[in-house]
Amino acid sequence: MKNMKLSSLKMRLFLIVFASTAVIGGCTVLLIIFIAVQNELQESKQQVYQLMDAVEYSAAIAGYSGNKEIANDVIKGLLRSDNVCQARLYNKTGLDIASSKYTGENKCPETIARDLHSPFDEQEIVGHLETRMDNTFIRERARREAGQLAISLLALIILPGLVIWQTIARLITIPIHYLSRQLHQITPGTSARIKSISGRKEDEIVQLAHDVNHLLGVVEDTLIEEREQRLLIKEMKQKYQHLAHHDMLTGLPNRSLFADRLQQMLAQAKRSISHGALVYLDLDKFKPVNDTLGHDVGDLVLKEIAQRLQTAVRESDTVARIGGDEFVVLLPTIESKQDAGTVAEKIRHALDQPFEIGEHTIHIGCSIGIAVYPEHGDDEISLMKNADTAMYQAKQNGRNNVQMYFEGMNPYSVAGKWPTDTAET
Repeated sequence: MKNMKLSSLKMRLFLIVFASTAVIGGCTVLLIIFIAVQNELQESKQQVYQLMDAVEYSAAIAGYSGNKEIANDVIKGLLRSDNVCQARLYNKTGLDIASSKYTGENKCPETIARDLHSPFDEQEIVGHLETRMDNTFIRERARREAGQLAISLLALIILPGLVIWQTIARLITIPIHYLSRQLHQITPGTSARIKSISGRKEDEIVQLAHDVNHLLGVVEDTLIEEREQRLLIKEMKQKYQHLAHHDMLTGLPNRSLFADRLQQMLAQAKRSISHGALVYLDLDKFKPVNDTLGHDVGDLVLKEIAQRLQTAVRESDTVARIGGDEFVVLLPTIESKQDAGTVAEKIRHALDQPFEIGEHTIHIGCSIGIAVYPEHGDDEISLMKNADTAMYQAKQNGRNNVQMYFEGMNPYSVAGKWPTDTAET
């Protein structure tokens, strides 16, 4: 503007625009102030009416009962409004409660009065409620708000289009592009969030960033919860699968899992042309333990037996409980029958040792039968039956011994289960 002459078109246009803006802006400011004051007065009066509507019932009760405490609460409630500077509640029976925000000169010339009717008879007037509006405060507030609005309007009128465009770009376009660029770099479900715009106050763009971050948080929480649910379902599935395939007391594989492991052992042995053994054992003196010491002690004995069995075999072997006092051990990939006999003797020796359960010293022992694949059977039924037969032979031979199945051994059992024997096992 230093090089602009007063007579130049550019300067004249500037002066015309400035003068026009000043005149239009000035008139607009005056009009805005006038309208704002009138609207503020009308709106404030309406608010006072609404406030009186809200307290009318309580005021009527105070007027009807002469209760000064209720009357004081009503007056205090009215004076909490910025639009009310004085309030009074009175009746003919001597109740007269009044309060004012100001002392001295009367700053509250406009009075709004209302008759209070009995809560029980709408025809009966039990008191009067008066409020005075704080017009001075209302006008000052209206002028202040109108002045702020007018200044904003003048700024919008004076600012050239380029500045407006740059302002819009700085306030909206650039921040949105900034948010979009960050959002494209964020992977949903991670803890990454949109960074706040430096130096920017709370507005719609900042709120948008907050909302997006909130949404990202919800997505992260949802994905975390989903992962936790999947993990929980997996754990529950594993738990129930374990319960379905394991003995609840000892934790050993049950009959169902044993049958599956037996099929796997036979399939592997057939593929690799190797040997496998099934060791069938039945406890010799367990029934008297339950009968004399109780099932709680018997359960502790069974748990200790399970631990000794697992200690006596390899990790690759399977120890299973298939009945009350019946256990089986699968020995995959053995070199010979002698290997199975060695393991069985180790098991017999382990269970022949006394069990210290509380104050009781218990002797159990076991009878063990062995069947080896493929010599003593090439399928589950025959192998199980022959091991069971060998175990029964061990019982017949005086118990607490190991018997290897051989061809011609008396097949006393049927499908792996013995007839009920009343004799002590």
